[in-house]
Amino acid sequence: MRDEGRVPSGQEMKQAPAARTPTAHSADFHPSSLIPHPSGLRAQSLGKRYGGRIVFKNLDFSVESGSAAAVLGANGAGKSTLLKIVAGLVRPTVGQVVWSDGRGEIAEGKLKWLCGLAAPDAPVYRELTAGENLEFFACARGLNWSSEAIEAHLEKFALRSRRHDLAGDLSSGLRARLQLAVATLHQPPILLLDEPSANLDQAGRELLRRVLSEQRTRGLTLIATNDERDLELCDAQIAVSAEFGVRNAE
Repeated sequence: MRDEGRVPSGQEMKQAPAARTPTAHSADFHPSSLIPHPSGLRAQSLGKRYGGRIVFKNLDFSVESGSAAAVLGANGAGKSTLLKIVAGLVRPTVGQVVWSDGRGEIAEGKLKWLCGLAAPDAPVYRELTAGENLEFFACARGLNWSSEAIEAHLEKFALRSRRHDLAGDLSSGLRARLQLAVATLHQPPILLLDEPSANLDQAGRELLRRVLSEQRTRGLTLIATNDERDLELCDAQIAVSAEFGVRNAE
């Protein structure tokens, strides 16, 4: 997820997207605002194996737009792996995840524009400021955001006063807020959160609650967690293991 190589400087960050970012005329440009929001997603006989180790298998579930589901499991059971499969970052060994917009399946090439991922190893560049991170990822998403729009988005996450602070100088809780800000930049129909409450204080948890409330109006959320506080925010539970699993919350 995070680039282990040299991270671009602030000046390079401002220059590079012009050469790398697809334009509205590019074949691979699919901003989520131009794609029908999916009515839901479902996994069919999903399984993942690394060598001889089975991470999980026989996983079937469905999540409808407007809802949030908790992905549960012991450490190493594959919660984070499942989120990455949904995001298209990892291929399943067997089975598939299908997105539907009510008229048919959404083409695989467009899936990356539908997902927003916030995770401990999600890319937030420590050598860039909070504002530069948003500028970089907004440009990578094909969003033509003004400085005022960047500030407004930072304000939503109580980060406006930290706009010029390096991400590496932020506390773990503030970096978690920045990851949420990056994940929701493009208003994704599918929001994927990995242990979102791990580094958040009470104010941060209230912010997370507001993010999920807003997300329900445009799509769905999967939350990989074993934190009881996160379960209160969810409508269903998906249990992952080397055996199988899906169960609905009562």
